[in-house]
Amino acid sequence: MSRAAGSAGPRAPREEGLSSGGSGTQRRKRVAILVVLLLMVFTGIRLTDEPGMAVSLYALIPILLGVFWFELRGGLLTAAGAMLVFLLDEFLTSNSYLIGTHLGVAAVNRALVFFGVAWLVTRLLRRERTLALRVHRQEFELAELESLRSALTPPQVMERPNLHLATSFTPAEGVVAGDFYLVVEGPRGSTIVVVGDVVGHGLDAARCATFVRTAMSTFAQFTGDPVQLLRLANSALVENGPDASRFVTAVCVNIGPPGHGVRWAAAGHDAPWDLDTGKPLTGARVGVPLGVSGEILDLEAGHAPLLPGTGVLFFTDGLTEGRTVQRAPGRSVELFGEERAREVILANSGRPVDQVVAALVSAVTAFADETLADDLCVVAVRVHPSPQATQDLVPQPTPASDHVRDTTRRPEAEAV
Repeated sequence: MSRAAGSAGPRAPREEGLSSGGSGTQRRKRVAILVVLLLMVFTGIRLTDEPGMAVSLYALIPILLGVFWFELRGGLLTAAGAMLVFLLDEFLTSNSYLIGTHLGVAAVNRALVFFGVAWLVTRLLRRERTLALRVHRQEFELAELESLRSALTPPQVMERPNLHLATSFTPAEGVVAGDFYLVVEGPRGSTIVVVGDVVGHGLDAARCATFVRTAMSTFAQFTGDPVQLLRLANSALVENGPDASRFVTAVCVNIGPPGHGVRWAAAGHDAPWDLDTGKPLTGARVGVPLGVSGEILDLEAGHAPLLPGTGVLFFTDGLTEGRTVQRAPGRSVELFGEERAREVILANSGRPVDQVVAALVSAVTAFADETLADDLCVVAVRVHPSPQATQDLVPQPTPASDHVRDTTRRPEAEAV
């Protein structure tokens, strides 16, 4: 497991309040207390004929309203104490204004009022500072989040010889997840494609995804073996990952030069699919997610041919488990599912990769009423049918989805 836990930033000072998230019953109780205290204030004003005492009682009104609006317990207790002192003064002492007892109680009453005002102002200033710190921290985290998202799902994908690639990332509604993809050059002209998903949500999940993506990008410079890449990433995550509680599912694919096919391995992740049939690639043994254990991952790579014109599809669980954020009461959760995904793939069989990806994204978002409950990350790769077929190939924008990115590179022989 990770030895160093990540942090989401400085913790805001602990706030004192009347449980703003309380139930309706608690709020009704607070309203009742406020009404009773205000009635006591106005009753006390009517009972007294001493101007000084009346002024003190009038000063309690903003204190009561302030502590109710800002939910400060101490101010409420201060106001209640001042009222109690006044009532004791009225009912337990004579009407003479010159005896020491009455003057002493009046002094205590005023002291409580002045203390309440000062305390209320102090608490409001402290609350203002707390809110300012929270806003500053949220602005910092939002800026960091945008930076992480740009790193996890870059707008430009590395061009690779003889391959046509398309990628798409659709963020979930109201949450921050850790989906990512990686397309880099591997040893001996191969292409390494990685798609991963951090278990959980939040800024820490995005940080963990960035760590794993960066690690695999570095390791891919030295080895193109998918099994070895996943094992190295697991070791890095366990020993130096930013969050010990995060697990990562990932699929890693090595696409060799023309005629070499693909080798792939997965750690707790769905297998790649054939881009034209939707059938998953077979022959590999899927291991546990990255970060679960520091032991060597028990993986076995699969191998599949990749002929000219054929392709492979990679995705996170936001595709097959796509669902809406809101659902009707009493209605069970319905997922987009593998069958619907395959129907879309079959309906777009043989089409350019950007059109296939756009169709999948459009179908899932329409199924979820345009508000996904989880991030959706899709990467599609197709081998050019032949050098002649790709000589004049120019990527065209796909109006079906603004999230789709595609890149095409002609064979090296054409660049000469």
